[in-house]
Amino acid sequence: MTVFLSGLVYLAAAVFLAGSAFRAVKYARTPVPLRWELYPIPPGAAGQIRYTLAEILLLRGVWRHNRSLWFRTWPFHSGIYLCALALASLAAGVGRFTEAVALAGLFLLLAGACALLAARLFDSALKPYTSPLDLFNLGWFIAAAAVPLAAFALEGTPPASVWRAVLTFHRTSPLAGAGVALAALLAAYIPFTHMAHFVVKYFAYHKVRWDASPAPAVAAQVLYTPHWSAPHVGADGVKTWADVAAANPPSREKKP
Repeated sequence: MTVFLSGLVYLAAAVFLAGSAFRAVKYARTPVPLRWELYPIPPGAAGQIRYTLAEILLLRGVWRHNRSLWFRTWPFHSGIYLCALALASLAAGVGRFTEAVALAGLFLLLAGACALLAARLFDSALKPYTSPLDLFNLGWFIAAAAVPLAAFALEGTPPASVWRAVLTFHRTSPLAGAGVALAALLAAYIPFTHMAHFVVKYFAYHKVRWDASPAPAVAAQVLYTPHWSAPHVGADGVKTWADVAAANPPSREKKP
């Protein structure tokens, strides 16, 4: 069982990296997007780095435009960042700092995931955008954070020590091992879902919002033939994007 759990962790890490790389390559090969011409471009590389870090670490856009959601999603994302930092510091051989960061990350992740799940279930504004898969994903995050915290509370096994044991092929308790398995499988699962939006950050900012270089390929791309099934697009696999854009959208009025 020890070898199986350790092998699962390393395999999940490989799947996470490979899946994230696949996503990045896929997004890099997508058609050239149209720039948001009205969006301000931060001056210089330093300005762009500061802006990106504020968006990633502080969720500044959510704070400005959806304050109530920020109080739910910021702890969730911060918990993920701290758990990742704990793993990095574990690899660097840092001791008490790693344990403190791991526990803080798990507490924030659990609190944020529970808050987001409650919002998905009871907030009427979010219900139209909530699918069973969203609830399943949040439930998985809750389990992945709650199980190692339960192992720490019931057995006194610090999360970072558990991961250190697993990464070095040493035995751990069944409850703590279950927490590791949940986290490893979740990491392998994320790149193949919409939760992999972290891969899109570079392209969203540097290739859509801030790319000031000319895009001559756009003219050629309007000759692509979309195959979207949405009725308002009116795509049939034969019409080009230029045909679709030039045509009036299909009327939704019912004929008498």
